[in-house]
Amino acid sequence: MQCLEPQRVCNKDILTWCSQSFELVNRRLLANVSAVSLFFVILYFGSQAMVGVEQLASPVFVLMCFLIFSAFVFYLNIASLVSISYFSDHSEHISVNSIIRCFIPSQKMLLKLAILGVCVGIFFWYITLLMNPNNGVIATSENVFNNFASENLAVYYSLKTGAVFLFFVLLAKISLRTFFSLPLILFHGLSYEEAKDLSHKGILKNIPVMSNVLLLWTALILLAISVAPILVIFLLPLFAAFNYVTYRHIYLGEGLNEKLKNRQESMALS
Repeated sequence: MQCLEPQRVCNKDILTWCSQSFELVNRRLLANVSAVSLFFVILYFGSQAMVGVEQLASPVFVLMCFLIFSAFVFYLNIASLVSISYFSDHSEHISVNSIIRCFIPSQKMLLKLAILGVCVGIFFWYITLLMNPNNGVIATSENVFNNFASENLAVYYSLKTGAVFLFFVLLAKISLRTFFSLPLILFHGLSYEEAKDLSHKGILKNIPVMSNVLLLWTALILLAISVAPILVIFLLPLFAAFNYVTYRHIYLGEGLNEKLKNRQESMALS
């Protein structure tokens, strides 16, 4: 814990984090695209399964089960993308086994973090379904089923669901002080309570910067939701890489990985 004492950063670092995030995603583009694609495949078939069982149970109950399932899968997807960023940063080989090994030592803590994010994200997500004053809860739920049942709208609403989840996970992680908990748990083996406290400390130490980070990502995600939900395919790995880069800077005091930096400098000289 002592070696992970968070340092103070400034607003100009946000641009550096953005460029480094792009660089990390681009370095292992295929792995990032594969992870995001898997998430949306699961989300799409999950929505079709939801449509299939909608006649057997209350629309509200089935929809809430789908939201909880989707949000949990989403959270694990973000954790996988953060792990990919770590392997990319250290120029290590990426495989399914290597990602699973990151999860195994901290599966209980990840479960707590995922459940926390799911509860808050689902609460706010479901509120957005009820913003039409002309519809009740059941009518709103049935409307969602109809959208998922339509071949033309199913993919669109799957993308929009992913974008909405991303927005509320971002909001929950910063408001609940757990923004840095995921990499701290994955890469340092901390308990959930230790990671949460350390993440809270890092956010409090950099409140102005983290407030601007929240505004930046809120603008990006809302733009994607309103203009082109397909952009969430690119925002997901970028968000995970950004999460990793900010953790690396604030808690490790590192920019680019030193081995990679030395290699790039030697290549530039040659």
